[in-house]
Amino acid sequence: MMRPISRRTAFAALAGAGTAMVAAAPALAQARPAPVTMGVRPGPGPIGFRRVTLVSAHSGETFSDIFAIGNRPSVIAMARLSRLLRDNHSGAMKPMDPALIELMARIQTRVLQPILVTSAYRAPDTNLKLHIAEPFGIPENSFHTRGKAIDFVVNGVPTTTLARIAREVGAGGIGVYASGFVHVDTGPVRDWTG
Repeated sequence: MMRPISRRTAFAALAGAGTAMVAAAPALAQARPAPVTMGVRPGPGPIGFRRVTLVSAHSGETFSDIFAIGNRPSVIAMARLSRLLRDNHSGAMKPMDPALIELMARIQTRVLQPILVTSAYRAPDTNLKLHIAEPFGIPENSFHTRGKAIDFVVNGVPTTTLARIAREVGAGGIGVYASGFVHVDTGPVRDWTG
């Protein structure tokens, strides 16, 4: 069962870590999360409102809400997303790159389904352990450690299709993995298979 991350919980967690900065616009603070439904176009929403639906494969938590108005991300929404996209090994959080969330929203407007996130932020210690275990598969200086990368799947959509869509909507790095997921990041343009 998917459990939404409350605004209060996410904001308090990041504020305690010293990463929350200022309160978002009152309209965004009052926004209600939309239910995750299959077949409903999760596009931008009302004029200027940017929306995304992401689900954590590890916790079942979901974010289905407005994350920005135009090109201005909501601090509260970004705090909630940072909590959802935390390191699934240690629970550590880092503010996620708003450009990465925008990229995921653009992908979602093409696939018309929630995006299942298998990995997002990785704490440096977590990434180092994974790199030691798999030196040719996990880069030592991964964009995951900067909050600028997401690994994901979409139910019923082949990884090659997801990679093509990601390139069309402006992803930087795109990796297609034989184990069935796609990596996207906001770094330089490059492509690989793993």
